[in-house]
Amino acid sequence: MNHKILALAALPALALSACTIIPPAVEQAPPPQSDGFAQIGQTIRVGALTIRPDAINEDSRCPMNARCVWAGRVIVAATVMQNGESTFRNFTLGEPASDGLMLDTVEPGRTTLEGAIPPASYRFHFSITPRQ
Repeated sequence: MNHKILALAALPALALSACTIIPPAVEQAPPPQSDGFAQIGQTIRVGALTIRPDAINEDSRCPMNARCVWAGRVIVAATVMQNGESTFRNFTLGEPASDGLMLDTVEPGRTTLEGAIPPASYRFHFSITPRQ
């Protein structure tokens, strides 16, 4: 008799557990790399900042072993995120911004005058130079 009462008492709990709502899986962006290189669309951590290179606005660098009047430059559009806020900025290779944030390396180097480097091949490194 006790077994029947116990079984009857457990039935509502079993019925309710079958109705559990499972939330859909949320697709999360991969965590930002720390102190490494990022490609277009990838994020990288630089100190307390998260930076995502978004586009190459200019790559006019002189190819290696070529004679050029001007060395050229690379300008990268990037999103800088901190404390839940985002700002869109342009970074020129080797030129520190007023806050010390700098695009310090762009790979690959320009090796030929012919053909553009595919955007997916670029890798960017940023650093922060302390203010003096």
